[in-house]
Amino acid sequence: MLPLVLVSMTAAAEDDPIAASLARVDALEGYRLTLRSQGERGEEIIHYSYRRPGYVRMDMESPYRGAVMIYRPDSGKVQLWPFGSPGGRAGLSLRPTNRMVRSARGHRVDQSDIGTLLRNVQRLQAHGSTRRLEPVALDGQRMQHVVVETEPGRAPGEVARYELWLDDETLFPRRVASYDRRGERLERVTLENVSFDPAFSPSHFHP
Repeated sequence: MLPLVLVSMTAAAEDDPIAASLARVDALEGYRLTLRSQGERGEEIIHYSYRRPGYVRMDMESPYRGAVMIYRPDSGKVQLWPFGSPGGRAGLSLRPTNRMVRSARGHRVDQSDIGTLLRNVQRLQAHGSTRRLEPVALDGQRMQHVVVETEPGRAPGEVARYELWLDDETLFPRRVASYDRRGERLERVTLENVSFDPAFSPSHFHP
């Protein structure tokens, strides 16, 4: 028989798909994926790598093809190579708040990981509700379809509603859409070619 505390935690995770997804993500040592973001300024395509406790590498495909950004938590800085792979060359060293290394929607490299996204969704949960919709298929895979939205006038920030598609087996987000208070979509992010706990080369985050 499971201990009472463990039973309670399991039941809570089953009742809250966002908490369950975050628990799975926090248990990973790292991941690699292709990120496609669609917003009012067009599409961004990024080959994204993450390793605990916060190392991030972004290899840009669009709109700045060839640019590379690496965030290292030990330095607190973002290294930027605007015109191609590092190849032993020193990049520009910038703060994560610098506009040169922020996305079209102002997202920061050091706050770009999936765990941060899910914690943002949880902050919205605290001001509203969570609904499970009917499961759907996305690229041939079964997805849990979840909507988190605030009550009118209670959104803590620009986003008033998140719509998430979680892989039914891994609970990893495969698509996320955000909407403002008027119901207009701000951004849709699709996560493709996801690889869990990949073997990164020693130079991947330390070129």
